Amino acid sequence: MNQQEPAAMDDEVAEQAAHWFLCNREGDLSAAQRAEFMAWMKGSPEHVRAYLHALHLHRQVGAAMSVHPQEQGSRAVLPMLPATAKVVPLFAAPVPAPRAVVATRTRRPLWRRVAAVACGLLLVAGLLPWLMPREQMLVAGHGQLREVLLADQTQVRLNADSRLRVKIGWFSRRVELLQGEATFDIAADRRPFEVRVSDLQIRDIGTVFDVSRRLQSTRIGVVSGEVEVWTAGDGQRRLAQLPAGRVVQVDHLSHAVQPLEIPMSMLLDWQQRRVSFRDERLDEVAAAFNRHNQVQVRVTDDVARAARLSGSLAAHRVAALQAFLQRDARFVIRREQDTVWVSSR
Repeated sequence: MNQQEPAAMDDEVAEQAAHWFLCNREGDLSAAQRAEFMAWMKGSPEHVRAYLHALHLHRQVGAAMSVHPQEQGSRAVLPMLPATAKVVPLFAAPVPAPRAVVATRTRRPLWRRVAAVACGLLLVAGLLPWLMPREQMLVAGHGQLREVLLADQTQVRLNADSRLRVKIGWFSRRVELLQGEATFDIAADRRPFEVRVSDLQIRDIGTVFDVSRRLQSTRIGVVSGEVEVWTAGDGQRRLAQLPAGRVVQVDHLSHAVQPLEIPMSMLLDWQQRRVSFRDERLDEVAAAFNRHNQVQVRVTDDVARAARLSGSLAAHRVAALQAFLQRDARFVIRREQDTVWVSSR
């Protein structure tokens, strides 16, 4: 019983394909018919194959009809004479014959070519959106952590205040980290997966990795697998090839690659709503806290911005950060409503 179901389904699809072929052949479809036809074509790859098969059969039939033109055109070579005619005209009979044969031979192939081209154009126009990458914008709001499953089954985790542009097509998978931080667990696929950050391009070789777009640099940490880091645009050059366990930061201006001694657990602490930092600039630490809180930390001078800190605090506890900074003799701290001001002494 189950063995007959696919055959029955094939017959049904073939009938539908023949129906749509005849509809397209008879004339222009209405807007509603075009929408219905395109919905049917997009419903399954089997529909596309069945429709192309209908086109192929039509061409075969047309070719078979033109194999024996003399048999079809023999009656047209001599004009039909009245029953009373006893003399065949010497010159009149053969003159129209070539015209009739030529007309028969040229008209049908031309019609078939026009129909095939029209159907091909209609098919390409309908399938073009499938071939072109589809753009999607992913956003994690202020203080929000977000987890998303992409169309290719890649898992993406977004830190707070992060924006990601995704383009997944038949031939490529590209994302651009416009703001914030994201961790990618790449699904196995023949299509390459690329992450762009500013003018850097990170190429996946089957892996899990974290990317953070920071103030002066981009931080990249590889949890498993391997990635390559390239400059984007013209004159691309490879900056680094990173195996599992490596963390680096790439300067936005010079593209200098600096290794970082950060444990992978600390790198991903943000997924537990913690801000962990080891020998980090104060302005980067402040930016990490500002993603999660209404109370914002503002650093007023370059000396304070460049000061290095190490620690780990809950992301939503700005008061804990304020107390942490007040114990550091390098800084002067003052609180004004929803702003914590930090300056150097």
